[in-house]
Amino acid sequence: MTDTPLHPARPHTATQLLVAQGGDPFERARESVLRAREAVDELLTVLPQDQQRLRERFTELTDSLRRGHGQLAHRQLSQAERSALALPTLPSWGERASAHEGPVGSRPPALRAEDEPVYGFADALEAVSRDLAGAAAHLSGSQAPAGGLHRVMRAGAMAEAATAAEHLTHVFTAAVWDFERPAMPPVPPDLGRVELRSAPRAAPQRRWARQARVIFTPGRVEILGADGSRVIGDSEPMAMAVHVAPAAPREVLMPYDPAERYRRTPCWDELGVLHFCSASGYSLGAIAVADWLAQPEYLLAQERAMLPGSEHLRARELLVRGLDVAGISAGLALLGVELRRGVLHPPSARSLESATMRRTRGQQARMPAGAVVHPGSEAPGSPGFDPPPVVDLIRPAPHLQPYRGLAARAAPAYKRRLRRHKRWRGDTGPASPVNLVLRAPASAAIVIAGLGGAYLLAETWFIRLCAVWAVLAVLEPWAWTALERLRDRRRWRPVALYRPGPSAGVSRAFATRAALVFDGRDIAVRGPGGHEAWLSGPGQPEPGVVAVQRLSDETGPWAVALAGRAGEWRVVLPLATWVPDGDLTGLAGFAREAGLSLSDVHAERLSASDDVFADGSASAAARSRGPASAGLLILAFWALVTAPLTLLGWRVATAGLLILAVAAVTPVLARWIRERRLARTFPP
Repeated sequence: MTDTPLHPARPHTATQLLVAQGGDPFERARESVLRAREAVDELLTVLPQDQQRLRERFTELTDSLRRGHGQLAHRQLSQAERSALALPTLPSWGERASAHEGPVGSRPPALRAEDEPVYGFADALEAVSRDLAGAAAHLSGSQAPAGGLHRVMRAGAMAEAATAAEHLTHVFTAAVWDFERPAMPPVPPDLGRVELRSAPRAAPQRRWARQARVIFTPGRVEILGADGSRVIGDSEPMAMAVHVAPAAPREVLMPYDPAERYRRTPCWDELGVLHFCSASGYSLGAIAVADWLAQPEYLLAQERAMLPGSEHLRARELLVRGLDVAGISAGLALLGVELRRGVLHPPSARSLESATMRRTRGQQARMPAGAVVHPGSEAPGSPGFDPPPVVDLIRPAPHLQPYRGLAARAAPAYKRRLRRHKRWRGDTGPASPVNLVLRAPASAAIVIAGLGGAYLLAETWFIRLCAVWAVLAVLEPWAWTALERLRDRRRWRPVALYRPGPSAGVSRAFATRAALVFDGRDIAVRGPGGHEAWLSGPGQPEPGVVAVQRLSDETGPWAVALAGRAGEWRVVLPLATWVPDGDLTGLAGFAREAGLSLSDVHAERLSASDDVFADGSASAAARSRGPASAGLLILAFWALVTAPLTLLGWRVATAGLLILAVAAVTPVLARWIRERRLARTFPP
């Protein structure tokens, strides 16, 4: 779970999407416009000269982006705008609401690439050009700060249009690269199968980092994950794969999952989604590329680090190399299907209807005029708003321990996010499916059981029920957490183990948890947050690890990389923390036990904005820690407040209340002490 206070309403307008990214919205908008300008400039360098009409259209995009950036260049938030943004609910006047998570084509893509080289491109380019020009024009009329958020709203419209332009341009640049500079097709692997492994997971989802995978075999794709096994290509053959960016749902919407299963994933939007499509063009299922990469930022930048003087395009790095380094290109070669590019998601062959109930007449009456909302969904902005998925996305597993039962529905999730803006929070989840039912009357049950038990009513069934209810409300969250951890426990013994250990400046969590593990078949990398990524070892299906490379630049060694057969990086670990004394003896011993070769490679120094294996990173901190503290402390508060009122009655009731308070507080206090100890760093 996350304790970061989000705005409770699920974002459904451009302004809300901008604000949900965090930070200064004007700065975020400027960054979006600059990224879009860079994407268009890249495309213009590779676009053939005979494509004069397309060149003119993208030059128009550049002009709109330049005007928009000029208007945003010096804007700062006023005090009134800061106050409005600090409110739990953002005002919205006249903004276009979207009830869907991504653009989906009204018709499937054509089977022949010659008929439509980039799926949905023509209509999308027209819409993006129109929205971008309109957003840039509207910015010029909002110079003076005001008490509302109209300047932020216009910046949000500009940022959203620029983001759409960036992704559209990247997809088209990748398509141009595919056509103008085709690469040699990957050679199918000797073992006749390609296995993609999941991105890192921490307890209690750590087992899925080892078990979840995408298995490519001739004519067939099998996806194994927490939701079971899914086979694509058996009942209906695959005819093509369509690569679409951005992914759906977008990264900014990840924290708004009602069950709070997922954290934000680096490069999620940029790497996009791969659809496996039938001959009719409908999607049989899809995977997100970022779900199957351990360190997207490092792996995508390998070519830039090793060939610093050559031409590098961001679009190629994301959408061409992204499929290569993930192993998807080799998998598609094994399937024998064509790769297509798209800016729209193909319609799904399966029904993606929401499981929520139909709206009542009152809910129907509150619907905004002209809103297009699925019959099973609430109106945008309402507590129960949770639009149905638009992509049949198959994910390996949740990142976090999810909320379950009634707590995993949209309306309770909205209330939970709203309470996180307050000090008095009643949430004790994530826990079992009955957690919300137990917690709702728990405070009243404690008071009634304490007073009723102390004063002559202890033998009544209602007081006994309240006492049992209070005990269950305190113990259930921790019991469920213990059960989840027990299910996630390891059932294997390591054959070889390497630990970097403590060093100056690293946390105790890194010194305790960070490790490389070999189980006799596969290799695991464990980070400071307990996240594990599993990689195929020598002799196992591609893509795997066969070597340990020491990476050096002009200033000396800076990292070690676990590399595949063609020298492609699978994981990059900074030398300063993973080999703190520079002595590779321990790592060499691990490599020898695992059957890995050792080599030195020259590569320019790189850094990642968010690396799950780096000490102190946001991804390393994003893990499940058990039940929420505030709700349990509130239960302890009610027990302690009620205890003095029972002193003149039956003392057993007083003792029971004190024991209940201790049972609620002790695990929370122990966890707090442990987290503080693990966060301490070793002195220089």
